[in-house]
Amino acid sequence: MTLVRDDLRPVQRRVVVMLAVIAVALATVLMRLWVLQVMQGARWRVAAENNRLRRLPLEAPRGKVTDIHGAVILDNRPTYQLLVFPEEMRDPARTAEFLTGIDIAPAEEVRARLDKARRTSHLPSVIADNLTWPQVATISAHRAEFRELEVHPATRRSLPPGATVAHLVGQLGEVSPEQLIQNPELRPGQLVGRSGLERAYQDVLGGIPGNLVVVVDALGRQVSSLNEEPPVAGHPLQVTIDLALQKEAVEAMQGQVGAVVALDPRDGAVRALLSQPAFDPDLFAGHLEPTRWHELLSDPLNPLHDRALQALYPPGSTIKPFFAAGALRDGVRTPSESFYCSGAVNIYGHPYRCWQAGGHGRVALQEAIEASCDTFFYYLARDAGIDRLAAWARAFGFGSPTGVELGGENAGLVPDDAWSRKARGQPWYGGETISVGIGQGPILVTPIQLAVAYAALINGGQLVHPHLVAENVTPPRPTGMPPEDLAYVRRGMELVVAGDRGTARFLGRLPVRFAGKTGTSQVMRKKEGVKWNQLPWEQRHHALFVGYAPPSDPTLLVCVVIEHGGDAATVAAPIAARIIQLAFGPPPAEGGTTAAVPWIFQNVSLPPAAPPAAEAGSATRASDAAVSRPAGAAPAPSRAAENTAAGTATGGATRRGSKR
Repeated sequence: MTLVRDDLRPVQRRVVVMLAVIAVALATVLMRLWVLQVMQGARWRVAAENNRLRRLPLEAPRGKVTDIHGAVILDNRPTYQLLVFPEEMRDPARTAEFLTGIDIAPAEEVRARLDKARRTSHLPSVIADNLTWPQVATISAHRAEFRELEVHPATRRSLPPGATVAHLVGQLGEVSPEQLIQNPELRPGQLVGRSGLERAYQDVLGGIPGNLVVVVDALGRQVSSLNEEPPVAGHPLQVTIDLALQKEAVEAMQGQVGAVVALDPRDGAVRALLSQPAFDPDLFAGHLEPTRWHELLSDPLNPLHDRALQALYPPGSTIKPFFAAGALRDGVRTPSESFYCSGAVNIYGHPYRCWQAGGHGRVALQEAIEASCDTFFYYLARDAGIDRLAAWARAFGFGSPTGVELGGENAGLVPDDAWSRKARGQPWYGGETISVGIGQGPILVTPIQLAVAYAALINGGQLVHPHLVAENVTPPRPTGMPPEDLAYVRRGMELVVAGDRGTARFLGRLPVRFAGKTGTSQVMRKKEGVKWNQLPWEQRHHALFVGYAPPSDPTLLVCVVIEHGGDAATVAAPIAARIIQLAFGPPPAEGGTTAAVPWIFQNVSLPPAAPPAAEAGSATRASDAAVSRPAGAAPAPSRAAENTAAGTATGGATRRGSKR
């Protein structure tokens, strides 16, 4: 007999309770899923991707730069950089403390870099370059703790040792926020050209960065590659520079302050471009620390200043050939017209002296250039007037930038009456014209302007445009000077080296013949009887020399300007002579790599190691040592530069003109 229970209510209640519990549990799970996938979906989607995928920027190697013969000027070297992924950084203070502890940078600088990375973009940013092996090892060992950090292989610029091409190639700097907005192809932390060739040819050398998507595990270690967008390397660039001549210029300028510009006067191709002192280009191969940047800015000799393009100097006697050419063209002077130089001349009631005590005797135009007679050019300036002098100077490009690709050029200054009334609020005075006639007063030029102007003087009157890449050659501008007048002036410059009275005649015994013009521009008035090397460095006159070879058909012109060099003939001219002798001297001996440059006597004028202390009564400083000569070699003749005429004749003070 089977018993059947009629009351099922207890069972039903238990079923209802069980179903309710299940419903609540399902509802809770569904609610949580809704929160995770809908309300917080974006956040967890990124987190999930970051746990599995990581997008690494692939830096584009910058293009190689070679000289006219194919020698490498600028290349790349392998290195390691440190990336930070801002979205994975949970504790910036702890990250900053870790990076400071391994000497990435000072604590304040590390915090600034991390803060900038978080504010700039969600993409990874470069916060350190040129990591050392201990830093790479330490960061790798702490990957589990600092998953926001990634050591990444990269390339950095490799240059010749020292500051051989510092201003020429220029600086790299981290891309600015403004540049990121203007160019979407740039990445945070990417290095771009800031000056020199790196900036002028950024579009050629820069390349296009790529991306690498990798799969990582829970500890951030790379497991495999998922996708790669390879970077496009920068294009190679061949420039007109001759690296051998550039290195010779560096060697000859060792320790001195100034600039060297060498170019082909036929088309303006730049063969050497040097500014001294220079910075260490390796500082800008990666990310430059602010402390090092401030050290460069506070250096009293200003190594960041590109003197070849930006520094302004009175041209001194190097201006005389241009005024001579203009005077011949306009009939202010004839080739045979001569003047007697007694060593002093009175003009407008004020005495002016020639640099040569006792004078040069009777001189015509060519002899005046050869001996750099100030008296001849005092009279020429008086007869021409300031507006004519200014027009002649502008015809050769003075007062305007040359247009070389590097940019940042100074335009210089060619004064005239209109300039004086506008800039100084007063008319031009005749006494000032006399000073401008010998390259003193407010007339100012850059070394590259002087080189380009001399190129026009010796190539038949064509004002070339200096350039560093052969494809950038542009047609020259005629100066309007008759070729026969320029040829007559050139003969005077040949006598500067080859003549019996030439101011650089001691260089005439070198195996390679060349011509040129010396110049000394006044810094301050010097007492009678005081030699240039007895003066404090900052009181010495600037020394200039422009030389070219071969004299009959020039293919190389070298302009040298030495700040506070004191004496053009023994300080500036030998530097140009060394470069010219290397360029046209005998070929290298068998097994050699460069031609031997004959020994050339050369004085040096070195700045003090530290700014000199101003002491009352201190009038002189120990003279600089000359470059030692071989045993048994006779000392070369050297004469100290005399004071040049002051800008404006005032009172009854006697003026002494510029030597050469």
